[in-house]
Amino acid sequence: MILQKRIKCITLVKQRNLYDTRSKLDYSIPVRVRFAPSPSGYLHLGGLRTALFNYLLARKTGGKFLLRIEDTDSARFVPDAVDDLVSVLSWAGLSFDEGPGKDESLGPFYQSERTKIYKDHVDKLINDGNAYRCFCTSERLQQIRNIAQKSGKGVAYDRHCLYLSQKEIDQKVSEGIPFTVRLKTPEGVVTVNDLVYGIVEFNDKHIDDTILLKSDGYPTYHLANVVDDYLMRITHVLRGEEWLSSTPKHIILYKLFGWDLPKFAHLPLLLNPDKTKLSKRLGDVKIKNFVEKGYLPETLINFVALLGWSPDNSKKVIFSMEELISEFTLEDIGRSGSVVMNDKLDWLNKQHLLHKTESKDGLKEIVNLLKASVNETFGERLEDEYLSNVIMTIKDRIRNIKEIPKLCEYFFVNPNYSSQESQSLRKIISNDVLKSTSDLILKKLSDDELEFQIDNIKSIIQNIILQTGYKQREVLMSLRYIITGIKVGAGVAETMKTIGKETCLKRINKVLESLDD
Repeated sequence: MILQKRIKCITLVKQRNLYDTRSKLDYSIPVRVRFAPSPSGYLHLGGLRTALFNYLLARKTGGKFLLRIEDTDSARFVPDAVDDLVSVLSWAGLSFDEGPGKDESLGPFYQSERTKIYKDHVDKLINDGNAYRCFCTSERLQQIRNIAQKSGKGVAYDRHCLYLSQKEIDQKVSEGIPFTVRLKTPEGVVTVNDLVYGIVEFNDKHIDDTILLKSDGYPTYHLANVVDDYLMRITHVLRGEEWLSSTPKHIILYKLFGWDLPKFAHLPLLLNPDKTKLSKRLGDVKIKNFVEKGYLPETLINFVALLGWSPDNSKKVIFSMEELISEFTLEDIGRSGSVVMNDKLDWLNKQHLLHKTESKDGLKEIVNLLKASVNETFGERLEDEYLSNVIMTIKDRIRNIKEIPKLCEYFFVNPNYSSQESQSLRKIISNDVLKSTSDLILKKLSDDELEFQIDNIKSIIQNIILQTGYKQREVLMSLRYIITGIKVGAGVAETMKTIGKETCLKRINKVLESLDD
């Protein structure tokens, strides 16, 4: 619905039998695809999804995945955006086959280094009568927009400069008057055969004579992406749905150059929970923010894969990269916008964390993440074995590795009994229960012959309950207060085992001292 509304506002479109016109792809034929971001900001969820779908298609077909940097908009260039992009792609496991610094036989892969190539192609269009120089000032162009808006018509250039004589053109050029180069849009309906949206027809009367070359000599996206995709032998163009309405211009350029068209597949919008378009300028959608928050690369890849794609007739939601490559098809990409739900992201992260704890290498990876987080938070450098035990103790209660230092700090530092949460717990524990429990557990744990194992700790707790006649809840609450200082957490016996006998004894004594004061 969003697609229909937006395109109708721009171009007068006819979609013929939307659900019957999608072409099938032969996945036995290797493809050449590209991810071509602009370094005008940091990589966001939508960009990662586009990169992922291109990567999956390349790997599924045994093809090539290219990275190209579309850096022709100098006004919006962010200096470290490219470094961020390459770093995130590496973190996510999306390795490119050709691109900056890697097999540059069809490069260069920075568009700012390809301006002569674009100029040569623009000159060909001008010489063939398929493009023209436009000397209109920004003031005149604004007047055209104002008139069009007042009349309720679509904003389109009036072709004023198309009718300049060659003498007038030469005179303006010799005077150094700035100019752009515009496409001379031919008459006729332009048909887009999209692998996601099916056949979409665009009326030429509503396709503007778009600018191909700006007055600073840099190309616009419309020219550069067509020229580069052809010269880099791209067979399939997967990009955001917002480019569907521009695709007729690109098809026109392909035909004017006499080139074969690639296959197009436009990916549905990403939406906020209120169904408004997700904006990379609003909210927390930058990938580096997700990395800093502790989400696993497997989680984020799984998450963005399900934003617009799901395997046919399957309720499966947990995927490894290998499974995504095996099951991915363009036919399973939907047309409706996909809502970004953070709750689902958290749930997926929990599932991938649990999966990692099942293998030695996976657990080691999580330990390294926790080690960095603990060091950053507390300045503590703890043994890997201890951190591994912490993870295995609380793995069923956390969704993110970075939650551990905040929610379970008692594993790394002594409980803060003066905190609001700790004091709130203390108020519901009677002095008698707390002192009796403390005395008895201290005596039991002080036995040098005691094997400090979970079953033995549980047996001691049960004996205290029987000996004192206190309710199980009262004893467990007292022990949780002594050991952690907070109301909730993993099992008391499991937590005590992980923290260790010596630390438990120190905390028991500290509580007993406070009761004696």
